[in-house]
Amino acid sequence: MPKYNGLVRGGSRGKISDFSDGSDGLDDNEIEFFLDREERVVRMEGDGLTAGMRPRIFLKSKSKMNLSRNREFTVHKCFEDDLSMALNNNESNGYDTRHVVVRGRGRSIYTRLGSYGPNPRHDLRDKLTQVVLADANWYKITIPWGQKFDKDFIINSILNHIAPDTFVPILYTLQEKSSSFYVDDSSTAKKLLQCDNKIRLNDSFRLHVYVQPGYPQCNINDDLKDRLAKAMTKRYCQEKNSLDLSRFHRDPDLADDYFCALFQPFLLTTVLDIATEHIPNLHALNLEGNKFHSFDRLSTLKRRFQNLKILHIGDNKIKYINQIDPIKDLKLDELRLSGNPFCLKYNLRQSDYVSDVRQRFPKLLRLDSFELPPPISFDVVEEGLKIPSSKRSFTLNQEAKDIAGQFLQQYFSIFDNDNRQNLLNAYHEKVSFSLTVSPGLPSRPSGYLGESRNLLRLNDPNRRRKLLKTGRLSVLSAISDIPQTRHDWDSFTMDLSLCTETLMLVTVTGLFKEIATTETSFRYFNRVFAIVPEGTGYCVLNEQLHVSSPTQFQHRRALEKQATTEVSISPSLTEDVKQKMTATLSNETNMNRVWSLKCLTEVEWNYDRAVAAFQTFFKAGHIPAEAFEK
Repeated sequence: MPKYNGLVRGGSRGKISDFSDGSDGLDDNEIEFFLDREERVVRMEGDGLTAGMRPRIFLKSKSKMNLSRNREFTVHKCFEDDLSMALNNNESNGYDTRHVVVRGRGRSIYTRLGSYGPNPRHDLRDKLTQVVLADANWYKITIPWGQKFDKDFIINSILNHIAPDTFVPILYTLQEKSSSFYVDDSSTAKKLLQCDNKIRLNDSFRLHVYVQPGYPQCNINDDLKDRLAKAMTKRYCQEKNSLDLSRFHRDPDLADDYFCALFQPFLLTTVLDIATEHIPNLHALNLEGNKFHSFDRLSTLKRRFQNLKILHIGDNKIKYINQIDPIKDLKLDELRLSGNPFCLKYNLRQSDYVSDVRQRFPKLLRLDSFELPPPISFDVVEEGLKIPSSKRSFTLNQEAKDIAGQFLQQYFSIFDNDNRQNLLNAYHEKVSFSLTVSPGLPSRPSGYLGESRNLLRLNDPNRRRKLLKTGRLSVLSAISDIPQTRHDWDSFTMDLSLCTETLMLVTVTGLFKEIATTETSFRYFNRVFAIVPEGTGYCVLNEQLHVSSPTQFQHRRALEKQATTEVSISPSLTEDVKQKMTATLSNETNMNRVWSLKCLTEVEWNYDRAVAAFQTFFKAGHIPAEAFEK
């Protein structure tokens, strides 16, 4: 059993000294903190050390100290004390001394044990390693008295000790009483810290290794620019037109003399300037493993490299996906992001991951080495990309389109006249007709609002049946109740969705204006006709009419056209002039005077527009044969 040699200390707040050298020790608070706020307390029965043969042992918790405020001071103090202890121990005969605190009633004993008991300083350093070094990205490794040994000897000794693990020492420098270098990995830093006092360099010296967070500054000069250009030349692949800048701080041509970490804005700008000058047509760029916390400085890539299609920025420190927004303007085909912290949030949501990335890079084809489905072009709002232009007419049968066009032209020409009784022959004997009016119509149409058969708002089945007009006379009566209208032919669209030998389903949309009222607003209509052959012509078997408000664009366009038409009308036209214009148009178009008069009336007596309208409808085959009967 080891013997205790110690100094009995009176009071509870004094310093502790040992018998060997009388040097100052640690006060109670420091000792308690070193032991991680847990003390081994031995309570004695009596005043002497030997009083009481069976001591009671228990753990007493202490209040937490403010580690964040005292962290840096404690770490440096621990490192300095360990350095002095290491030197004293090496000068001695290699005798490893350890320390323990035994506290009794009203007294404390600070003992020196040969090879027994815990070392509070080493315990503290191991625990601070988990706290202080956990969140750092760069670490300074200090070797006390390392200037006395060759660099390769120091590094190889450490590598042999931690094998098969390895590391790259960055910026190895010599100071007056030590040497130092930097590493970029927390696991490596912890392994190096565990090497402390475990590597024997000679018979009387053991290697001490101190670790603390930090990285040096790098000053840009002409020599460094030349070295950067040479290093980048080796990393450029001409066949693929790609530049590999991954883990650039570890480059063997730079790591010995410079700290070339690209997360430093001024260094990144310098490197990109060199790349822009020598390879402006760069196709692929690799920036992985450079410890970027943001990509704000990469927003210049679009301006620098117009042909950049492949970008690898994985294994960095990006925590949120919106931090890649500075580079979302790049037209990339391939992108690598894996290895960034935010990717862990998508482990079980791969589809959301692809969707969120593609919102920023619509044309992306490969993500993290996986093929993506081809993008849908018209779903992407992109500069220079337009939605296919709309067509005013759709049909799969040109012959049916001509027949439906002629029928509708005759129908609306009569519908806009004062007498709609002429439409009687346009309807089948068993025709059905229904009318709906949009509830949100600003200026409600008078006269036929009560006839609206909106099934979503009409619950009475009897009224539903009553509002469904059946029979030729009933339908014509309902149509006659609609106020006098004038349709805008330029706004018409026609879709022939169904065409058989016995049935055509035609949908017509456009704008009209009620001319019998003082209102200047237009109405939007949607009419669906089921047309069947009858005799030598066609008639309507079923019709649905829906009236609503036009869009702002439709209404503005109609008003602009109306204003242009009114300006073009000459106020001095007399009946003689109108007769001459009708005769001239009849001679030029070969239409009879009735249809020529109708054409001029429709265009507000604008002769040029009348000729243009005739040519348009004639080429489309919409002018009936009776227009040329004289």
